[in-house]
Amino acid sequence: MSNERMINRISVGIVYVDGPAFEINDDEKAHILAEVQEAITGLASNEPRANLTGVYSTLSVTLPTFVPWEGANWPGLSEPFYRSIDDALWSGTTNKIYFFRGSEYIRVDPNNGWQADPGYPKPIAGNWPGFPANFATGINAALWSGTTSKIYFFKGSEYIRVDPNNGWNVDAGYPKPIAGNWPGFPADFAAGVDAALWSGTTDKIYFFKGDQYIRVDPNNGWNVDPDYPKPVGLGWDAEDKWRDPALTALGFPVGSAGVAQLTDFFQGAVAAQFGYVAFFTKMPTAWFAYANSGWPKVVMRRTSGAFDSWTSLDSIFAHETGHIFGAPDEYASSNCVCTSSHGRFFTEVNGNCDNCATTPVNCLMKNNTLTSLCAFTPPHIGWEAFLDTIDAGVHTYTNGKLYMFQGAYYVRYTGFDLDAEYPKKIAGNWPGFPADFAAGVDAAVWGQPNSRVYFFKGSQYVRVDPAAGWAVEAGYPKAIAGNWPGFPADFATGVDAAVYTPTNQKIYFFKGSQYIRVDPNNGWNVDAGYPKPIAGNWPGFPADFAAGVESAAWGEPNERVYFFKDTRYIRVNPAAGWAVEAGYPRDINVNWRMPFPAA
Repeated sequence: MSNERMINRISVGIVYVDGPAFEINDDEKAHILAEVQEAITGLASNEPRANLTGVYSTLSVTLPTFVPWEGANWPGLSEPFYRSIDDALWSGTTNKIYFFRGSEYIRVDPNNGWQADPGYPKPIAGNWPGFPANFATGINAALWSGTTSKIYFFKGSEYIRVDPNNGWNVDAGYPKPIAGNWPGFPADFAAGVDAALWSGTTDKIYFFKGDQYIRVDPNNGWNVDPDYPKPVGLGWDAEDKWRDPALTALGFPVGSAGVAQLTDFFQGAVAAQFGYVAFFTKMPTAWFAYANSGWPKVVMRRTSGAFDSWTSLDSIFAHETGHIFGAPDEYASSNCVCTSSHGRFFTEVNGNCDNCATTPVNCLMKNNTLTSLCAFTPPHIGWEAFLDTIDAGVHTYTNGKLYMFQGAYYVRYTGFDLDAEYPKKIAGNWPGFPADFAAGVDAAVWGQPNSRVYFFKGSQYVRVDPAAGWAVEAGYPKAIAGNWPGFPADFATGVDAAVYTPTNQKIYFFKGSQYIRVDPNNGWNVDAGYPKPIAGNWPGFPADFAAGVESAAWGEPNERVYFFKDTRYIRVNPAAGWAVEAGYPRDINVNWRMPFPAA
């Protein structure tokens, strides 16, 4: 079964992937495991009814011949330069390219396979004579112009122009503002660039921002070439370079098939209902932490330092686990949208999206707050309803469907198969339901003589006509008292469960440890001699069910009556003396074709 709900026992398979210069020591591994355990424990504390427990397995893979960033678009740079570049410069004087990051720079030779020259990186200080003092502490971007044979250095909102043929002096009239002096700049890069260079090989200009770059053609109106921006490094396929060798080393196929088999391996070993794989590494990735729920996997990379100094690992891992189970990002830079729907079991809009929510709150999917969920995350991860009981069930003969209700949601069955696109909210799908009924009902029952469905909430009930668009009929809700003849006073204040059985064409209402029987063919009167205790009158009822049930439903395909209590149910055969069948009670989980927390 897929990871529809974050409930019950889940397998978390942890894979440490390391190699030369990317070692993960035993202390780091212990820290990772502890943080992952803390993440799942913290998540579980948000909803005890989900019965969420993690079962953890670990594997280690060392790739001794791994070459970092092999296949990168710019080969030979050092590790920090693949994370970000501050600026870059083409020099027509030397026919070389210079990449700057912080106080260092690397020189690249386009005529030698675009490889970095030996001996780099080097410090800027002392190697660039004539630099203006206010720019000497660092620059944002630099650009050689083949047209003017000048060098342009950018810092903040200003730039200067340097003439290498005039002792590398700054031209008169500088610095100047960038705005208004560089026509044709792409709009998304106009707020500032990290680096820029002109390539004499291609006669193009490259502008860098973050981990991406664009290419501009001065001979085509300074327009950006098609298909840009692109990643500086490998992009999302950086993971493939080490993940697939790791899978092979572990004896699994490469790609998504291997991840799926590895997930099954971990999950099967611990008999978990759900599972996913988490790769921890220091090797190149497109992003330091991300999830792919379709595989399903989490990837977490320590870009610098040791894993055991990463104190927020647990909350970030919990955030990525949220993605595995269907929760979306809520922070502004994710480009989230409040109207987009998410979730696997339930679906809900991304109402806490920082870009559009009226009052967004800090929580797990917005800023990695481990033990705080916004109101929209529980349905995203399958925690909104159907956690600890079934409130009501009813088989309707109009369409031959079985409906089960819990909280503000309901599901629909054809036979005993859960229909697609369920659960759904009661509100908006049952026309005319009063707000308190749409928030949840106590019981539901089919009325055979009039082909109506009755829903009960507290001391009131509504009547629905399936033949009239399943709408609540006029004049409802009504009080139970006075409208259901012969109802005992305590039953008139509310009922726990109700079920119509075509076997004898009677309706049974349950309240606590008692029940009554109503004859719709006799003026809807309560039969004589009721109420009666459940114990002794329903053969084989377990003691906890005899003390009271929470819902009941007729199963038309097999002509059985089902009673629900907490996370379990029993099945009664009217044709066999109304006795509970052997092998019951059973868990609702899986047996009712939906994931459900198990005791």
